[in-house]
Amino acid sequence: SVAPHAVTYSTKTMIGTAGRIAARRAPPAAVRRMSTAEPKMHKAKEWQIIKDSRPKTHDHLVFEGDFPKLGIGLGVLAVIGAGYGSMYFGMWHQQTKQGYWK
Repeated sequence: SVAPHAVTYSTKTMIGTAGRIAARRAPPAAVRRMSTAEPKMHKAKEWQIIKDSRPKTHDHLVFEGDFPKLGIGLGVLAVIGAGYGSMYFGMWHQQTKQGYWK
């Protein structure tokens, strides 16, 4: 069993240490109040030129396109196979190392 004063001393020491570390690490900017002003937005000079250079077809072209189905399927199977294979290899290694599998 642990003496009651040991727990109290330990807790006080941890709190004191954490306070000293926090006091040393706190930058002056952290002490200031946070501003309630809106964030500054980027103002592009030629905004219309930037808008005109975007594709006119669609807003989001991330997952659209003529991707090869065979390549995507093989990629997905490779990722799943590598994940399963690495886990199985780890299990096999531990079981044989500890003598459960011969």
